[in-house]
Amino acid sequence: MRKRSPAVLAATLLAAGLTPLVLASPASSAVAKQYDDFNGDGYRDLVVGAPDATVSGKAGAGAVAVLYGSAAGPGKAGRQLISQNTAGVEGAAEADDAFGTSVASADLDADGYADLLVGAPYEDVPGARTRGSVTVVWGGAQGLRNSAVLPAPSPYEDGDTGGCSYGTGVSAANPEAAPGKPVVSVAGWCAGVRLTGPFTRSGKPAGTSLSTYTPSLDDVALGDLRGTGHPDDIAVSVGLSDHPAGAVYINASWPADPLPTDGDNVAVGDVDGDGYGDLVVGDPGDTVIDGTPQEGTGHKGGQIAVWRGGPDGISTAAEPILIHQDTPGVPGAAESDDSFGADVSVADVDGDGCGDIAVGVPGEDLGSLRDAGAVIVVPGRAGGPTGAGSISVGQDSAGVPGTAERGDGFGATVRLADLTKDGRPDLVVGASGENNRTGGIWVFKGSATGPAPKGSYSVMGTAVGLPSEHFTNWSSVLAP
Repeated sequence: MRKRSPAVLAATLLAAGLTPLVLASPASSAVAKQYDDFNGDGYRDLVVGAPDATVSGKAGAGAVAVLYGSAAGPGKAGRQLISQNTAGVEGAAEADDAFGTSVASADLDADGYADLLVGAPYEDVPGARTRGSVTVVWGGAQGLRNSAVLPAPSPYEDGDTGGCSYGTGVSAANPEAAPGKPVVSVAGWCAGVRLTGPFTRSGKPAGTSLSTYTPSLDDVALGDLRGTGHPDDIAVSVGLSDHPAGAVYINASWPADPLPTDGDNVAVGDVDGDGYGDLVVGDPGDTVIDGTPQEGTGHKGGQIAVWRGGPDGISTAAEPILIHQDTPGVPGAAESDDSFGADVSVADVDGDGCGDIAVGVPGEDLGSLRDAGAVIVVPGRAGGPTGAGSISVGQDSAGVPGTAERGDGFGATVRLADLTKDGRPDLVVGASGENNRTGGIWVFKGSATGPAPKGSYSVMGTAVGLPSEHFTNWSSVLAP
C-alpha cells in the first residue's frame, strides 16, 4: 500500500551501487508464519520506501530500506537496501522510476517466508512510457534475495498504455479462508488489478482480474470487512473534480458511488471489538485553502472517518464516526494545514479487544514551531471510538530522542504492529522533514497504556547507507 503525506516534498537520494548491508540471522528450523517476516526468524520486519532515491547517478530511480525485526526492535538485527541495481533484482535503475512508491508483503509462493512487493509506477517499458511495474523480491532464510516482475494485465498491456502508472499503490494478503492462495491488489491510473496465487518464481499468478475500473486510481487496500476470511477490495482515487480530497470505493467498478466521506489513505482493523473489520479513512485536506472553500467532506485541519464493518460489509447508508481535533478528548485544536489524518494505522495497543487508531498529524504546530508534527492515538471502544482518552506523542515528548523543529513533519507516516513479539503493538513514525528533509523514523515500544516515549529510538537515512543530503526524505512509505 502507498503511504502518502502532504508534508513529503520532492527529494534526491544518492545510493550508488546499492548492496545489502548486514542481514538478520537465518531462520530457525520452525519457519515463521508472519506475513511480513522475510527471513523466518519469527519477528516482523519493516520496510521504508525512498522513491526519490538517486541510484548510480539516476535521480528519482528509487530504493527501499528493510529493517529486520528482533526482540530489540526493527533495524537492530540487520538492515538491507534494495534498488533495481541490487544483484538479483529485475530491471535497472532509471531516472524517475520511483521504485519504492508503494510496498506490501505476503507469502506469495507458499514457502513459509514473506515476500516483498515494490511498486515503480513511472517505469518505462518498450512502447509505453510510465507504464509502471511491480517487483516481488523473494524472502528466505537469508532474507530478501532474487526477484520477479509481476504481470501488468489488460488494460495495461493493450495499445497505448503510456501514463498508466501501474504500481501507484499495492496491497497484499494471505486470506484466512484460502490458505496458500495469497491475494495482491495493484493500483494504477488506468485500473485496479487483483492477482491471486500461489505465484510461481517467475511472478506468474494463478489468476488475474480487474478489481476496479476507476479513473485516477492512486492506492488500494485489502481488508476483511464482512468476517468471511476473504479480503474486500478498497480503492482510493484522487484528482477527481467532484472529489479532490480523494474518493474511496469498496468492491466497486466504475461508474460507482464512493463512500460519502472523502480521503486519500485507509486502514482496516476492528476498532469496536465486534469481530468485524472496520474501515478508517484519513482525510487530511483542509476545507478552506487560501480563503477558498474546497469541495469535499472534510474538516478544518483534517479528520478521520470510521466506517464500521459487519456481516454485510459497510453500509454507505450508515453514518460514519468522524474524529478531528475539535472532537472532545482529542489533543490540540483544529487549525489550517495540520494534516490530521495524513496517515492512519490500526492495532489494539492497550489489550482491551478494540483496535486503536494511530493518526499522523505532520502539520501540527508545537508552540512557535510550525509543522513540527505529532501522532495522536485514538482509543477504540465498544460502539466505536469517540476521541475520549486520546494521547499525543511527538519529538517534544519526554524520552523521545531528537528535538522538535520547524518543518520536521513528524507523523507523515505511521504504523502500528507488534514488532518485538511481546504482545504489544509498537508504533513506528516517519518524519519526512527531519534534518533538513533527510527524513527518519522513530520506533516507540508498546506498553500496557500505549506507545511509550521512554526507550524510543530513531533511525536516520544515513544508518541504511543513504548519505545526509538536503531533500533526501526516505520516510514517505512505511509498510507492511
